[in-house]
Amino acid sequence: MSKLDEVLARARARAHYSQDDVGAALGINRVMVSYWEAGTRTPNDRQLSALARLYGIEPADLVEGRHLEPAPNDLAGMLLRAEDDVDPGAVPGIRDFVHFLDRFAELARTLGEPIRGLTQSPFVFRQKFSQKDDIRRKAEEVRAYLGLGSGPISDLDPVCETLGVAVYRAPLGSDLSRAPSGAFLSHPEVGYAILVNLDMTPGRRRFTVAHELAHALFHSNETNRVLSHGRGPRESFADAFAGEFLMPSEGIRRFAEEVGLPPRIVDPIDIVHMQRYFKVSWPTALVRLRQMSAIAPDRYEELRASVRPVSLARALGYTIHPEEDAQDAERWRIQRFPMSFRRMLRQAVVTEVMSPPTAASFAGLAVPDIVQILGQPLGGAEQESPYLQAEFNEFEASGVV
Repeated sequence: MSKLDEVLARARARAHYSQDDVGAALGINRVMVSYWEAGTRTPNDRQLSALARLYGIEPADLVEGRHLEPAPNDLAGMLLRAEDDVDPGAVPGIRDFVHFLDRFAELARTLGEPIRGLTQSPFVFRQKFSQKDDIRRKAEEVRAYLGLGSGPISDLDPVCETLGVAVYRAPLGSDLSRAPSGAFLSHPEVGYAILVNLDMTPGRRRFTVAHELAHALFHSNETNRVLSHGRGPRESFADAFAGEFLMPSEGIRRFAEEVGLPPRIVDPIDIVHMQRYFKVSWPTALVRLRQMSAIAPDRYEELRASVRPVSLARALGYTIHPEEDAQDAERWRIQRFPMSFRRMLRQAVVTEVMSPPTAASFAGLAVPDIVQILGQPLGGAEQESPYLQAEFNEFEASGVV
């Protein structure tokens, strides 16, 4: 049996935490953690329990040195090992992502209903075809496959749902120099799944969904997991694909022509209008226009440094999403789950396979969240809008019903 100090050091390394991270999580000095791992001090039972929770194992596993080697099905560990320099603050969100996928599979088995997740990309990809024009062509192929045309995509979740790609959201950290923006994982039962960092602006999240979609559709023949952090050929490809997918070259040209923009755009107001039209972030809009030579290099640098896009959009009368100013993962709750999971969870309650409290506990939600997906009022009598009844009356009077 391994000595406790060796087990503690191995468990911490397996969970991708530094001694500083462990000290901060337990509210103790890092030096104490080093003492434990050197064998000069021994944690008490309460501290062992806290360490086990932090490392995602049972206290007995620490004491007896069990389950500390990477397991073949440790998908969270595989994702974390894909990148060495990942913010430890992202670890809980990544493990939560994999835990959710396991629960999704369990829910499907309980209901006897297949998930119908994507397990093989319908698109052909060869690494040697990764040039700018190839990536643009791939984005066009995916849009054509989905019947999206060249205009803005209002909501990416139904797009992913149509493809059979599950989208899950969790906080992974706001410092993107260390925290991942998202991840792609091929789960053995759920199929292709995407993780999106909630500690980002709405526009950046949309870009991440498109970025991870590129990994799912074009890199899944090479790997079953990608943690989007840092640089590399795959990340560059996915970034370029996301830009083309969200702001197609043809769509940009058509928008510019229809609203009468000059070949070289200089006014930030015009860029804000285009950004809001395509529902992308300011950096995405600026970079795409620069890629298409619609913005001169020197003007690009000026706009990047001087414009406050949210303030400008607000002044132009656009509705500003609350999370453009400050992100709040608590706002998402039930919405962080894929649409297909929410449907299954609702079905489990409606068919009385699960009670609302059981469903809430199963999904890590509150009972009011379950009430929400049932379409019931959260409290008190809900008054039906008179406009709904008037609209029904109008349809019936016209004879279309």
